[in-house]
Amino acid sequence: MNHSLEYGGAAGQKMAKLMKTSGPRPSPAGIRPGVSGKAVDEVMEMEKDSDLLQFVHKNAEMGKGTIPKVLEMVEEPEMRKALRQQLKEYEDIAGQAEDAIRRRGRKPQDPGAISDAMSEAALHMKTLTDQSPSHIAEMMIRGSTMGTVQMVRRIHNNKDHSDREALDLANRLLKTEESNIQQLKNFL
Repeated sequence: MNHSLEYGGAAGQKMAKLMKTSGPRPSPAGIRPGVSGKAVDEVMEMEKDSDLLQFVHKNAEMGKGTIPKVLEMVEEPEMRKALRQQLKEYEDIAGQAEDAIRRRGRKPQDPGAISDAMSEAALHMKTLTDQSPSHIAEMMIRGSTMGTVQMVRRIHNNKDHSDREALDLANRLLKTEESNIQQLKNFL
């Protein structure tokens, strides 16, 4: 059986190699019987890395999608400059996460059209009556605060199971969110 096809890409190649070098062990759901304990553990670690990277990618993509919409409403030059800087950071993080996901033989998941539409509708509703820099800064701070809480949870849940690259990228996004909050406080 060609496990590189069954599991896909680099993950499949690693799995195929492990299958040749390891003995059988009972496996959790989703992994075929006969896969060794070492192989199961490594596949599960790769899954956790991929999950963490997918989460980083999704959140950075949400930032990339939201900021251009917010920039359309903001006229204050310093706030526009801060938002453009944040956008560049989200673009860079999303790109790095996408590359890391692809190297693991996976396809990056985007937030999705429904999520984008809901986000845009919520943004529109929340700025219908107040497009002041202070109100927009408050909304962005709330979004970054939610992202910070979610990222801290993911990092804590994955710190013993994810590789250095995945954790470093997650921590970078966390620091970006924290920095964005501090930066936007100047506009409250």
